[in-house]
Amino acid sequence: MARATVLAASCVFLLTVTALQAAEVRMPTDDELKKVEQAAPAEPAVKPAAPRKVLAWGRLDAHDPNAIAAKTLEILGKKSGAFEATVSEDPAALLPENLKGFDAIVMNNVHQPDPFLPKDLAQRPAAEQESLKKQKAAIQESILEFVRGGKGLAGIHAATAAFNTWPEYGRMMGGYYGAHIAQEVPIKLDEPNHPLCAAFAGKGFKINDEIYIFREPYSRRDLRVLASLDLSQMPDPGKRPDKDYAISWVRAYGKGRVFYCSLGHAAATYWNPPVLRHFLAGIQFAIGDLKAEAAPRSM
Repeated sequence: MARATVLAASCVFLLTVTALQAAEVRMPTDDELKKVEQAAPAEPAVKPAAPRKVLAWGRLDAHDPNAIAAKTLEILGKKSGAFEATVSEDPAALLPENLKGFDAIVMNNVHQPDPFLPKDLAQRPAAEQESLKKQKAAIQESILEFVRGGKGLAGIHAATAAFNTWPEYGRMMGGYYGAHIAQEVPIKLDEPNHPLCAAFAGKGFKINDEIYIFREPYSRRDLRVLASLDLSQMPDPGKRPDKDYAISWVRAYGKGRVFYCSLGHAAATYWNPPVLRHFLAGIQFAIGDLKAEAAPRSM
């Protein structure tokens, strides 16, 4: 599988090509990668204050868009010059000693309920199970401390569909997946003048993608929502009594910064130029280079 080699050769802690084949990971085609390369911005949203490194984490076999999202993150950073992306699916990459030197973590469509533990945990020796569970706890605390201490976290699409039994992750990210719709939808900008919305030139847009509807702890009391479904142009999906269907947001977490956007299931999203510019701005916000207001707006 030549296309798998293209991705695997540039990644650290990544599955071998053989493992990717065994897991039936859908790798991006050469044509798709060309589209991403052409659509990615050639300039950063803001000049980096220093060379930046981002860890893009997520198991490539967890969700269909993971492989193209991973490659997109590499292309975004390299073409714009905003950051260097290291793609990983090894949980140990998130331990404190391995996070040193990174400015932000991007949770790439993580999706699985418990991705820090192997699927065959129950079949492993008891001592190994205990060791892996201790490592999981250390990883969780490492991520929280990384962000609380002043670094950044960004989430793409299914990043909110993971870690259902880790409440602090949901609070940090801003909410958990509750349901979805898959169709063309109109999106409005809740803050057209926010720096992270500059990609959309002050105008709403339409996109065909899988749209997440969030459950607790999602609340505008804790988040600064940047974009949401425009119910003036579509029927209410009927999945939230408050009719609040956020798409993208930012928040502060301790001394750190969090950006999340639910777009990113459809492959074509990764060669949508305004969305890529929004992703890039969000990651640069998480890193700390793009200064922007993250406090919740008054209700």
